[in-house]
Amino acid sequence: MVAAAAKGEVLDQLLWTAVAAATGARGNTTPLVGTPVQVAESLLAYYELGVTTFLIRGFDPLEDAIDYGRELIPIVRGEIARREEASSIASRSIAG
Repeated sequence: MVAAAAKGEVLDQLLWTAVAAATGARGNTTPLVGTPVQVAESLLAYYELGVTTFLIRGFDPLEDAIDYGRELIPIVRGEIARREEASSIASRSIAG
């Protein structure tokens, strides 16, 4: 992460590396930073690359977990469900 942080403070749209650079990349120090919709879009981009498990936490674990459960996770789950349904419909129409 230190090498990634040396490339700039923001990588991959919302991947913010300033904390990693400041701490020597100890712990989970490279967050996605943005609105719930923006962060969901970034997570979905990783999902499209094959990532299926994400570690999501913030600087205030309880409050951040509540926010993630209210805002971020429903957006991601809803979009994955929508994409899977669209893929299923497309597969059936091609096969049919």
